Amino acid sequence: MLDAYTAQVRESWGLGEFVARPKAWRLPMHVEHRGGPGWVVAGDAAGLVNPFNGEGIDYALESGRHAAECFLTEPGTAWAAYQAVLRKEYDPFFATARRFAWLIGRPKLLQFLLGIALSTNFTMKLVLDIMANLVDMEHPGLAGRSLTIGGKALSLADPLLVRSSAKSKAKAKAKATTPVG
Repeated sequence: MLDAYTAQVRESWGLGEFVARPKAWRLPMHVEHRGGPGWVVAGDAAGLVNPFNGEGIDYALESGRHAAECFLTEPGTAWAAYQAVLRKEYDPFFATARRFAWLIGRPKLLQFLLGIALSTNFTMKLVLDIMANLVDMEHPGLAGRSLTIGGKALSLADPLLVRSSAKSKAKAKAKATTPVG
């Protein structure tokens, strides 16, 4: 499909004969260190990527604004204030979304949940509002309450997530240390 599209726009876009294949890298869904004395990271570097859809430009802009506000208000403690803002404004949604993304990585569960999510216009809108993070937590409505309740329920999966993550890291380490040849 990409080749057909490239051929279609080649002349109007002035593309040369050779167009490199697109490359991608894993999106950081969580990072441990988002700042320290005198420095902070924002956007993707801070793990502010929506696990549902990979979107993050608005989080990058918002977190950059929060960082600037924290440094302008109190430079000496800006990184700690910035961490507090991220924990309050973003972490609850991202933690719930990461848990949910892990769960829907199981095909049978995904099929079951899609059946529910796509069953009515009402549930489709509710799921869209949650997955696109269109929830105003100051006036949460049903989507916000569902997100909060879902987050608490999905936190029960944390032991599975930790074990799964540990297994993945062990496999990656074993693969990296296995001699080639």
